[in-house]
Amino acid sequence: MKLQLDEQISAKVAERLRDRGHDVSAVVTDQDLRGLSDSAIFEFAQAEGRALVTYNYLDFIEIAREHASRGEDHHGLIVVHPTRLPNRELPRLTNELDRFLNGFTPHASLYAWIPLP
Repeated sequence: MKLQLDEQISAKVAERLRDRGHDVSAVVTDQDLRGLSDSAIFEFAQAEGRALVTYNYLDFIEIAREHASRGEDHHGLIVVHPTRLPNRELPRLTNELDRFLNGFTPHASLYAWIPLP
């Protein structure tokens, strides 16, 4: 599974996951993506075949629902719990995403929470 990290997630997480063999890109490292609307970021991730990783559950769940209402699958929405796994805990966030990527069963329109309960 390829990942697209949303703007609030550090590029260091993407670097660390790439070092572990995962295909991960980060909005903060792409000048063309920074500052775009959530809808535009989601559509970019879909065009690239990437699941979107975000802290922003409320906005992206609505975008994913709109996608589904058009009868379209998406490549995944992975929501990071903001208080249980804050962005400042880079090693832990990296480990949780790595654990998820190594242990999940891929399917269309995947929804997941990190960390897993």
